[in-house]
Amino acid sequence: MTAIKLHIHSRHREHMGIIASLDDFEWSAGDTIDAASLLDDPNITLYCLDQANKRAIFTALPADIDLSQKPFMYQAQFDQAEFLVALPYADFLELAEGIPFDDRALLCLHNIGRCGSTVLARALNEIDDVITLSEPDALTNFVKMRAVPERARRDLLRACARWLCRPAIVGDHRRIVIKFRNQATAVMGLYVQALPNALHLFMLRNVIDWLASFHRLHVKRAVEPKRYPREQVIDQQASYYGCPRAQIERLAPPSIESYRVLEGRAIGWLFMLGRYLELVESRAEVAALRYEDLQCDRDGLLLSVMKMMGLPDTSLNAARRAFASDAQAGTKLARDGGRGNTLALPEDQQATVRKLLAKQSLLNSADVVLPGTVQVP
Repeated sequence: MTAIKLHIHSRHREHMGIIASLDDFEWSAGDTIDAASLLDDPNITLYCLDQANKRAIFTALPADIDLSQKPFMYQAQFDQAEFLVALPYADFLELAEGIPFDDRALLCLHNIGRCGSTVLARALNEIDDVITLSEPDALTNFVKMRAVPERARRDLLRACARWLCRPAIVGDHRRIVIKFRNQATAVMGLYVQALPNALHLFMLRNVIDWLASFHRLHVKRAVEPKRYPREQVIDQQASYYGCPRAQIERLAPPSIESYRVLEGRAIGWLFMLGRYLELVESRAEVAALRYEDLQCDRDGLLLSVMKMMGLPDTSLNAARRAFASDAQAGTKLARDGGRGNTLALPEDQQATVRKLLAKQSLLNSADVVLPGTVQVP
């Protein structure tokens, strides 16, 4: 089995929201590499899937880069990659079978974004027996792979999990946390099916406060609150989540003919929470975490999650360390001057969101408590 080294000539990503792709780089093919040698190299990490050419793409990073300390793994890989490695799916899948892996050691932290999931993942990473991989985009790639037969998708996803969690990467840690990007919620059911023994948690936030968090970023970047017609908003949201247009359309009542940017995001909030409710209805083993509980009783929520992971209460002091600084420091999503958000969503936009919620049969409250929500002691 051989892999191919790809030399990087330049790199370009439109913005952080783009899912990782081989197109992020201008490259040329180099020498072949013994594929089996990748297994034991801690500097070689899975970056994305090249579905068009049936290849897994890895980044080679400098030895001093610790991805468990990065809030966005895919961004660190993009920024720091020295070269790439391409491995055909057939060899990728075959080698994965030999990687020791037990998904009972895994916590999959699904989330809607801007809901405390980054700091929670970082807090768990502070515990000695735990390592966190935050937003590995090879897993997000499955949002754009709905045309692949279901069994093939499951096999490929399990192979990705094995490669991401192989001993060369996670070392002796007994618990592994994978924090997903919010787009990945669109195919949360696939992750639950492919990793049935993992602990699957879904983190959410009051939609008005959630949008206020984005509003802060827009104000900071002087983004104009443009208005878009309903049909265009539906197309935008369907594209972002890689889902059939009809799934978004049924959430957007015709009586609301246009949306500002953040108002349209509220439709995405409805879509993501809807995916969780579908799993609950199918009796999948999932549970929900609320940002509000993290804010009101941080220690209580941490203890609840630690108990679910089989971690001792004595690990709480270590987990607390994550809250001493901004979990997204050094990124475009960092706090302003060390403070949290102090801006509210404008009243007129709140009114549109509440009008949207009033049209929903189930998710008609901004501060919803989902079934299966983890109770804080």
